[in-house]
Amino acid sequence: MKTMGIILCFSILLSNCNKLFKDEELSLQRVSYIGEELRVDGYYYFHWASYDSPFDNNTSVKFFYRNGLVLSAHSYGGIDLDNVEKEMVDLYDKIRKDKIGWGVFIVNGDEIQCEQWTSSVGGGLPIYKWSGKIENDTTFRHSDSNETWHFKKFTLKPDSTNNFIP
Repeated sequence: MKTMGIILCFSILLSNCNKLFKDEELSLQRVSYIGEELRVDGYYYFHWASYDSPFDNNTSVKFFYRNGLVLSAHSYGGIDLDNVEKEMVDLYDKIRKDKIGWGVFIVNGDEIQCEQWTSSVGGGLPIYKWSGKIENDTTFRHSDSNETWHFKKFTLKPDSTNNFIP
């Protein structure tokens, strides 16, 4: 009987976690992007090696939208962009329904500022704030990590419809 009570209390606690741990709020306001500093007809990618093995290469992807939204479409194994694109398209539904990776961006001259929700280990989702320097319309450099992101035109880009940013 005690076990049932403990299980019931634990179940109630878990079902109320979303009320206990709130996601961080974006501090940047969404502003339509009308500039030409970045392209929005595809995605930006960054190749990186795993910490476990320098031979285990991965690719991270970001989409920027004219309505001021940004979506980090997770990381994919390998650096072959054709394979990354196939995997990305297969995961579109999951990516678009997941709050992690969505955010807003602002471009001011050759500077980009961005805020995106990122994963959490228990609790609400924190905001990851980053900035970068735009080198040209197909390349930007992450200020914190010095990662260089490159553009690739992509006609199957997902739309920016989501339930997280009005």
